[in-house]
Amino acid sequence: MPMEDEASPPVSDVDGQAGRPRLLVWQDELNASPGYHATALMDYVRRIGYVFQGNVDQYNRLVAHVQDPANSLAVFDMTNPRAHDELLSEVERLLHNVLMALSTRIDQQRFFLRKHFSEDGALTAEYFAKIRSDFDSYAPAAFLRGLRNYLTHHRLPVAQSRQTFSNHSFSVAFVLLRQPLLEWSKWNSDTRRWLADQDDELEIVPMIDGYARIAGGFDKWLHDRIKLKYAGAIREYEKAAKAFNRELNQTFGF
Repeated sequence: MPMEDEASPPVSDVDGQAGRPRLLVWQDELNASPGYHATALMDYVRRIGYVFQGNVDQYNRLVAHVQDPANSLAVFDMTNPRAHDELLSEVERLLHNVLMALSTRIDQQRFFLRKHFSEDGALTAEYFAKIRSDFDSYAPAAFLRGLRNYLTHHRLPVAQSRQTFSNHSFSVAFVLLRQPLLEWSKWNSDTRRWLADQDDELEIVPMIDGYARIAGGFDKWLHDRIKLKYAGAIREYEKAAKAFNRELNQTFGF
């Protein structure tokens, strides 16, 4: 639809299209415009990322909660081992959610790219080059993707807590035991070598946080790259949408 028409107020309350109110017709035209389509693509990138980052945030909130002795000392009461077991169960549940969301983000984003940008060779090339530059240089990335398969198809990872005490501080870390992980035969060769070089206890929280920071930056890049591709259409849509909102407000006295 011509953008000059979008930005102009309607001349009649009723459109010739089956007698529908002009505002509804105008709204349909806006929703069918290239600019609206572009903003919907950008919003979907954000939503894919939100599912992963929301699970990471929930995991980190539990980690932060147990750093306060008032919240966690009862969990480490040696006369009540069940309390500690329940904490580890919750840690594993949230780790499961993080790893599932990590995998979902990758799969859905790549499907999204194939569906909407398969004919844009430049953007597709930039996308995969940025994956290589951002994620391949972060060694735990391949491990976390493999850990998702380990958890899904083999068993829950052996999670433990590690407490550090001093006269003035108290902290809790959550770790995975390396040896049970190495007993799984389906790690790829690079990840197995990386895993063999790690300490006996792997601190999982810093790995997840590092991956989440990279993923957040990557998703913002993709969001902004789509915005750049459709910059002209988005400007026209925003101009037309403002005109529509003015007319809507005038019609209903807002």
